[in-house]
Amino acid sequence: MNRTLKRVLGLAGSAVLGLAGAVTFASAAQAHHVEITGYSECTDDGWTVTWEATDWNSQNLGAGVVTALSAELEGDLQVGAELPHPSTGNVVTGTQTLSLDEATAELKIDAEWPNGQKGSGTGVVSQPEGGCEAPEEPTPEVEAGGYSDCFGVFVYGDNFNPEALAEFTFDPSNGDAVSYTPEVDEGAWEYFLLDDPATGLTVDILVDGELYTTVEWVDNPLCHYVTAEADCDGLNFTISVPEDGEETTFYFYTSYDESETVEVVAPGETKTISVPAKDNEEFSVFYWVETQKDSVYGEVPWTPCPPEETPSESPSPKPELPKTGSSLSIMIGSAAALIVAAGVIFFLMRRRRAAQDW
Repeated sequence: MNRTLKRVLGLAGSAVLGLAGAVTFASAAQAHHVEITGYSECTDDGWTVTWEATDWNSQNLGAGVVTALSAELEGDLQVGAELPHPSTGNVVTGTQTLSLDEATAELKIDAEWPNGQKGSGTGVVSQPEGGCEAPEEPTPEVEAGGYSDCFGVFVYGDNFNPEALAEFTFDPSNGDAVSYTPEVDEGAWEYFLLDDPATGLTVDILVDGELYTTVEWVDNPLCHYVTAEADCDGLNFTISVPEDGEETTFYFYTSYDESETVEVVAPGETKTISVPAKDNEEFSVFYWVETQKDSVYGEVPWTPCPPEETPSESPSPKPELPKTGSSLSIMIGSAAALIVAAGVIFFLMRRRRAAQDW
């Protein structure tokens, strides 16, 4: 039964109880007394009773005046208030606030009339039918998940209830856990680099210390379609499709401009693509490999070569991106190679824009 229906039934039941008590008292006293009716209602942290009081059905005796109340009320029903005659249709009201552990409310009103007579009235009201319940504590509303690409695992967490924010902990199998408690609309995310394809990578996502889900790195065969090498001029990509593969489309984007390079490679075919550095500044190349059945994407960063005048006891080796074993064609092996969320989001937005332009 919902709370609204509880309140409606509670009002009706409490009114009947209050009226029955008032009629019983009146028939017994047959003299100066106070008529009382009460209506109960649940609130967010307890319940209330609205008490209504009138004079008895006296004739030409003048209004009774309240001299004492057995409970503290809010409203017009206070000591010194005049009790309206029933024939006027008016009432004097007061509200009593109670806690959830109080099952009933009782009010006694004492009054005195101009002829010197004194009398009282008593009302008893219960909680609305079914009782009142304590308010539910707000609970977090979250969404979390992630995915793997050629180089690692990206995870995220979002809060949706500003009244109960959750803490997200991202715990990788190959490193230290990190925790965030993002505000609504902020979100939290982290990218974990794959150290060794042979051992794999998993990232546990915990919400307030409880395991929510686990994201596992998956070695996609399309990742082996791309290899990359770095020199002092930029990045050089080799793209190829095995003989038993299918026609594959490769998209390349750079972080320093809006250009897009698209290459379609047939089974058994190999192509090379060179991406020069701009003003000898760090940059990244985002790539997307797509077939009719699947797709993968990734990011390859580039950093400038050391200045020539830097002294060295031995010749510096030619800059080259680290490579993995047979289970993966390319990997990023340094901290600079981490795929941050901004890069991923940038690439996805660019990819979607390109798809819309077809």
